[in-house]
Amino acid sequence: MTDTEILEDLKKIIHKQFGTDPEEIEEDSYFDEDLNIADLELEDLVALLEDKYNTKVDPNKLETFKRVSDLVSYLYENVDTTI
Repeated sequence: MTDTEILEDLKKIIHKQFGTDPEEIEEDSYFDEDLNIADLELEDLVALLEDKYNTKVDPNKLETFKRVSDLVSYLYENVDTTI
């Protein structure tokens, strides 16, 4: 799985969870400012991604996810996407 595929998955999940138009979600979109996703909502989003990718995200890492690209990069580097 490529980082582009992870980004597309993330766009679909954000659209489904928060009703955000996928066209408005870009790699450099900020979760809080651009997508209106609060910290607690981001935690819920990460929990969904943990289930989807069968992984566990370090809770200390959550505060580093400011932009969509931060989360995509983390998943790309830390998830076994060869399944």
